[in-house]
Amino acid sequence: LAGNHAGLGCRQAGRRSQEITRTRHRHGCEEVTYFFMPGNSKNPKPRIGISRCLLGDAVRYDGKSKANRIILDELDQLFEFIPVCPEVEAGLGIPRPPVQLSDSTENPRLRGRDDPSIDVTQQIKLYCELRPQQLSDLDGFIFKSRSPSCGLQSTPVFIDGRQVTANSRGIFARAMCTRYPALTVIEETDLEDEALLRQFIANVSA
Repeated sequence: LAGNHAGLGCRQAGRRSQEITRTRHRHGCEEVTYFFMPGNSKNPKPRIGISRCLLGDAVRYDGKSKANRIILDELDQLFEFIPVCPEVEAGLGIPRPPVQLSDSTENPRLRGRDDPSIDVTQQIKLYCELRPQQLSDLDGFIFKSRSPSCGLQSTPVFIDGRQVTANSRGIFARAMCTRYPALTVIEETDLEDEALLRQFIANVSA
């Protein structure tokens, strides 16, 4: 799945218009030109799943958001975003006790960061058995880095109170990538890399 993490996935040919449109955006201090397939009634914009907090919605454990300017300023007009927050949709509140991946790197549990007696593993896993089935028509997904539910290759795992790795995968991201191994996926931090950003846009628009 390492290739998919960098925005590399199998393209679904024949779903987009062959007309190519140019648009310009400011990316950092440099003006960047993107080429993408415009949507119409027969060929809509690419449908991109996205961690809801990245759109500016206050759904994180602390009642805050993680609004991402590249997503809001540059990608919003190119894609149709399908927001997903696994923890909220699974029934956890806002705010809520923070959780982290614990006990195992291969099959981690989702326990409270400050109170290990809190265990929401089964609640999130049940959600992950159902929700991915409803997302079969996505062209890509932008995940929140380091999240215990959504991180791709950046989520820490703790065993006996000690961090044993910083490169694990959140429970929901793992479920999505298992069910859809060819899905083009990326973390929001990788959007800051111009080459990865261009590659993601090209792949989901192909």
